[in-house]
Amino acid sequence: MRKLQDYMRERSARQRLILGGAFLVTFLGIMGFSWLANQPTMALHYAGLEPGQAGSVIASVEKSGVPYQVRGDSIWVRQADRDQLRMSLAGEGLPASGNAGYEILDGMSGIGTTSQMFDAAYWRAKEGELARTILALPNVKSARVHLAVPAGRGYRREAKASASVTLTTNGSAISQAQASALRYLVSSGVPGMSADRVTVIDSERGVVAPDEGPAGKPAPPK
Repeated sequence: MRKLQDYMRERSARQRLILGGAFLVTFLGIMGFSWLANQPTMALHYAGLEPGQAGSVIASVEKSGVPYQVRGDSIWVRQADRDQLRMSLAGEGLPASGNAGYEILDGMSGIGTTSQMFDAAYWRAKEGELARTILALPNVKSARVHLAVPAGRGYRREAKASASVTLTTNGSAISQAQASALRYLVSSGVPGMSADRVTVIDSERGVVAPDEGPAGKPAPPK
């Protein structure tokens, strides 16, 4: 200790100031590394959720007491708790799909329900079910399906129907092969609709042109 005091007395004021600053920076660096080492390792929980879905998920995570962080449109939780938390949220039906499906029809009773009301609910439910299926694509964050079906029940095969599918991706473009598969998916679920009457729209890139086969006809999905 005496040698250190003698050493410091032999230094100029400027040198002592530099040494003191270096000591302070080193001390703060050690404290910072120690603090980071004690922080929980975070893992991605969910990303790309719509605001309503994200709000429900965050509320449930807060209730569980698990540490979490919101980074842009992503929710991160402590890695050790992520898998268990996902199963717990799944049990609560979270994150909820923003597209209502056939459960719409469950709430309809025969009393006071006209055929026009049932038709409207039926096609709305069909749109929701198709959107849910499309969300299984790994690069699709959200999907909306709009069906334009002439008046009448779904069993009228002579109906000339059309549809549009609007997609938001995680950054990667919808390929022509995916778009072709979506056209066949939607058209096969609606009587009287052909695949060439389905328009696929990437919300960032516009209409996805069909993959042209021989003689200018859309090629079947691979």
